[in-house]
Amino acid sequence: MPVSDWGEGQFWAGPQPSAVPDAFSALATAFTVVMDPPVTTHRTWLDSADFRLYRNDMALMATAGPDGDERSLEFTSADGVPVTTGSDPLGWPRLLACLPYQLRPRLQPVLGVRALLPVVQVSGTCASGRLLDVEGKTVMRLVHERPATISGSRGRLPGGLWLTPLRGYAAVGARVCRIAQRAGLVRDDCVGYPAALRAAGFDPDATPPVFEPGLPAGVAVARMLVSFLDELEAAWDGTVRDLDIEFLHDFRVAVRRSRSAIKLLGDLLPPTLVAWVGPQLKWLGDLTTPSRDLDVLLHDLPSLTGCPTDGRSEDVEPLVLELIRLRADERRVLVRGLRSARFERWRVRWRASLQELASWDGRPRAGPTAARIGGERVASADRRVLRRGSRITDTSPAEDLHDLRKRAKELRYLLETFAPLLEPGARGAVKELKALQDVLGRFQDSEAQRDAVFALATDMMAREGASARTILAMGEVAARLQADQKSSRAQFTEMFERFARPSVRRRLGRPSRAATTTSAGAAP
Repeated sequence: MPVSDWGEGQFWAGPQPSAVPDAFSALATAFTVVMDPPVTTHRTWLDSADFRLYRNDMALMATAGPDGDERSLEFTSADGVPVTTGSDPLGWPRLLACLPYQLRPRLQPVLGVRALLPVVQVSGTCASGRLLDVEGKTVMRLVHERPATISGSRGRLPGGLWLTPLRGYAAVGARVCRIAQRAGLVRDDCVGYPAALRAAGFDPDATPPVFEPGLPAGVAVARMLVSFLDELEAAWDGTVRDLDIEFLHDFRVAVRRSRSAIKLLGDLLPPTLVAWVGPQLKWLGDLTTPSRDLDVLLHDLPSLTGCPTDGRSEDVEPLVLELIRLRADERRVLVRGLRSARFERWRVRWRASLQELASWDGRPRAGPTAARIGGERVASADRRVLRRGSRITDTSPAEDLHDLRKRAKELRYLLETFAPLLEPGARGAVKELKALQDVLGRFQDSEAQRDAVFALATDMMAREGASARTILAMGEVAARLQADQKSSRAQFTEMFERFARPSVRRRLGRPSRAATTTSAGAAP
């Protein structure tokens, strides 16, 4: 086996606890085995809440010695070349700007604004060693990793042997592999971060559960809303602790999806439940909007002020400080709301109500099925987007585009939920819908941000808290936002025409053949 095939080494493990000791005994008959004393290690794999590093074949591991103090970070990208930093005493979670400088350019394109969090923490022992030939030369390095405990989990990271031949000793490597196989070891390519995730019970590649075509429509809606509540609760802690701005975004998306489901599918739920939950979801939407708007404006501000045509970049510092102050004020309101008794009462009652409605014994029920209702409601939402979009002209008010954006979101949520019950082509239509949404989103964000800058300028002038240079710089920011909005509006016609093409229309709203067949066999 060529040395190039070994990379940084191969990991060999066995299902039986005796496999590694048997391998050591077998190796000792052909080589001199020299092992160092075992050392205790504490390893922590880090990632964003949405597993961005894992999904890009990356891994970031913090390694600590027996005393538990973190000593170094090791980053590995898809090319397999590790980058190791020196002593790193800071804790977690941590944003990109607080990482060692060697890692920032490698992680920025993938991590963005997301914080790094401890995902899997492992404690165990390992021993390094080497194999010597008859002349006493080192021909292979090895590391014996014993099974390690995983913090917060009953699982254990399996032990095994890392085998790495020295250059020029590929034949020795092949021989050692044969010995390991005879001893009961097998090569395991799922190592490092993926192995730690698997042992801890995480599965980032898991697909969400798919609705059965014959599932009663009311049960399907309840299960859909349970999944949205799961997403909301998963984002709650990161939102309250302000770990990164995407937690609040994820929280709001779960709220918006729930509100859309209630609006478009609420007739399949008990009317009293719908009448109660509607105002509660609106309250959550209103509660989270100010903080999210400020997050977006602060995030976009550097790109809007990076190359001022007149004045200096420091002229906008009073604006930044004002936004930070306002954000702190709004976050206090947000956190009080999310920690309130009202929120907890809503969450508990909403989950209990949905879980009762989501139960199903598998027997056919009267009324529409998930397949039927999914196709009907997707088609209806699609017609609504087409009808409103086709009425928009160059002279239409901005409110018409904002309304279309809301309708497009509703269609997108339905498509994402019921896509498995539709023809595959319907899922492909999401691409054109997303492009339309992006244009409409930029149009609305630019207008909202421009209005916010105008309001801030007025307030700062009234309080005599800004210089003329700052007000002029804010005017330039507003002008750029105006140009962005104008550009987005110019792109709208093209994006809508692409979405409205007959080929896309034929793909949307058609239930799959399997779904139609199952639906036809359900109770009327």
